[in-house]
Amino acid sequence: MSRLKALSLFSLLLSLSAVTVLGQSNGEVRLAVNGLATGSYTSGRVQVYYKGQWSNICNTGFGSYEANVICHQLGYDSADNHSFASVDSYGIDDHPTLLANVSCANNNLHIFQCSYEETFNCDDLNDVSVACSSTPVWTDPHQEHLRIIPSRYPSMGRLEIYLSGDWDTLCDNGFGEGEANTACRQLGYTYALDYNHISDMEGVHGRTTQYTCCSSSTDCIDSCYCNDDGAKRRKRIDIICSHDDDVTIECDFDEKEKEDAGTRDECDFTARDRVTAIVLGSVFGTIGLILAFCYKIFYLTDRDRIIAIVLGSVFGTIGLIIVCVAACLLIFFCCC
Repeated sequence: MSRLKALSLFSLLLSLSAVTVLGQSNGEVRLAVNGLATGSYTSGRVQVYYKGQWSNICNTGFGSYEANVICHQLGYDSADNHSFASVDSYGIDDHPTLLANVSCANNNLHIFQCSYEETFNCDDLNDVSVACSSTPVWTDPHQEHLRIIPSRYPSMGRLEIYLSGDWDTLCDNGFGEGEANTACRQLGYTYALDYNHISDMEGVHGRTTQYTCCSSSTDCIDSCYCNDDGAKRRKRIDIICSHDDDVTIECDFDEKEKEDAGTRDECDFTARDRVTAIVLGSVFGTIGLILAFCYKIFYLTDRDRIIAIVLGSVFGTIGLIIVCVAACLLIFFCCC
């Protein structure tokens, strides 16, 4: 282990608690080349903000799922490949290597949704690197997909939502703790460390939408509803709101509440509805087909044959309608 890394490791052991620095949430990830980390790299040495400092990941147990989660957290669709220091060309930095045996599911959104072990015995040459796809994770968004346009780190910036074929900003009028926590959970974090309105961010465009009535336990922005006078009403209000009032947010991750963090496609209700419709349509269609032709297989009375044909026609028609509606929805959401 290098002398600089040994000193960094010694400093960690002396620390009594983790410290959250502005813009550096627990489990924040970034990529570095020759020890220099910037937000513009799509490939490089992986650094994770862990227990108040930046650290590297040991390559033991590190594979494609783990690389995909890191790239997704950075805002990219997937990882093209992954490697480690002894064979890649990203150099060696002076950060300690503290995480090993990282194991992720492919639908995780945050590195600390994965299991891992703390280590103090991994050689610098085993520090992992990833090369991310240049395709943004929001290239094929679903209705009410959320994204953060980063100011410096992926966990903080301007909050935007995908509605009817375009990305909208969110107005801070009525946007509170419940809405902020819901947005962060949908994005793979566990809670909102802070939320505010826009100040000096550039590139604001499009419409502004107001969302209210999210509880602190809601996992998806699509699930937020208002209860006014006992009536359950939708949460979205289209209003005229200055972009000076657009919501900015900073999300964080509490490992004790990791089960609260959202997973990939968990809030994609359009995809879930299409799959459900296709499955139900296929089931009803199959039932109808069996009933319509079962009289050819079994010796049924004339009355039973008529009942089988009628029921088969009804179930078959229902199945056909469901599949057609699902197909129309699929075409609509893919094209819009």
